[in-house]
Amino acid sequence: MVRLTEHSYRTKADVPPTNGNLPPELLDLVFQFLPRRPPSYGFRRSALQIESWGISRVCKSWYGPATRAIYETIETSTFATTVKLSKTLEKSTHLRSLVRTLLLPTRGKRCPPQVIRVHLQILSLLEPLDEVRVAIPYTSALENDLPAELIKHGETLTALCVHRLGPNMTQAFPIMAPNFQQLRFLNLEGLRLDGRVLSTLPLPPPLPHLRVVAFTYWNVAQALDSWLVTCPNLMEFRFFKLILNNLSTLSVFSERKITRLAFLSCLYWPKHTGEWFTVVFANVCHFECSTRIFCVAWTYLPLVLDQLTLELSRRHVVGLDVLGSIESYLNLATINSLALLVEEHNPWFLMNQRDLLQLCKGKTSNFKVVYLLCQCSASQTGTGSFLTAPWKRTVNKFKELTSKDASEVMLWESASNPFDYLMC
Repeated sequence: MVRLTEHSYRTKADVPPTNGNLPPELLDLVFQFLPRRPPSYGFRRSALQIESWGISRVCKSWYGPATRAIYETIETSTFATTVKLSKTLEKSTHLRSLVRTLLLPTRGKRCPPQVIRVHLQILSLLEPLDEVRVAIPYTSALENDLPAELIKHGETLTALCVHRLGPNMTQAFPIMAPNFQQLRFLNLEGLRLDGRVLSTLPLPPPLPHLRVVAFTYWNVAQALDSWLVTCPNLMEFRFFKLILNNLSTLSVFSERKITRLAFLSCLYWPKHTGEWFTVVFANVCHFECSTRIFCVAWTYLPLVLDQLTLELSRRHVVGLDVLGSIESYLNLATINSLALLVEEHNPWFLMNQRDLLQLCKGKTSNFKVVYLLCQCSASQTGTGSFLTAPWKRTVNKFKELTSKDASEVMLWESASNPFDYLMC
């Protein structure tokens, strides 16, 4: 006679869960907490760190959920990795539907045609995306179309950064297609627009969900003013790496409540400082700026801010009374949250760190320091080989590039990444 024990009649459902038999739905949730890269401003998703990719090889039951987590957000930073991604998607068709956010590399100079071609090829392979950063071909002011590879994703896109640095000529406004109605974040990177040319063209349709517009390298807010004012939920402007001009004439500041404003890595014309700050800051409660802008504009800032962020770049502190300006403003204002964006090896910050931190901590309880990527020689691992090694690998790996094309890609690859300062 067989004696039944406590364990002899257990069903499969009674078996305690282990790493190897967790439900895929639970693994999907767990993998969302893996270490990720710093997010780019405006994009909700950020890519997993490369060190986390090995989870797909832990066991068979982890492969599916881990692959979904890895490919949900893809971010490449070099031409080599972008080409690898293109070839992977071309061969492994089952991966195409997993990608929801695609962040392709751009630089602070015109993108070579060879790089743009790979960008567009990747867009053509993927199913409709939610978020995209991509370089698109240069077009003249009379061409109002976007590449078909990008328009394909228009109906589902919620965040879009288009990079189009070209010659010193007026370019077309790229959002002419009527199917970008879900956009909430738009970054126009490197576009030069002429309001006189745009006035002869039909206005793009208003974007009902658009909340944030960023301008990088060129301030085209004036040229787009008549369109921006039609977007009912627009509330944030971000200006990055450009020269500010008079913004007080923009209708969007008087007809739309711009509550969030950022002037990062920006310069200004002295004749435009003063009264126009009063108009621009009328409704602002979140403000980010470089120290050069702050030292000029602090007397015009609202005395109550929810968030103040100051960028302490080594290029923007020479000849300025930064500590005095910050102290004078904080003595008058009420700031709920204060943040400093600091380059890791900024000599001014290292010299004044103690006094600055003591001042800021004494004025607000919610204070933090965010260290930015630094471009100084101390941040590089080695001299010379740090830059030349990636170039040699690019030339040796892609034999289809001619020597002229390879040189152009090398120069582009060595330029700075405009998103180093857009980390949030």
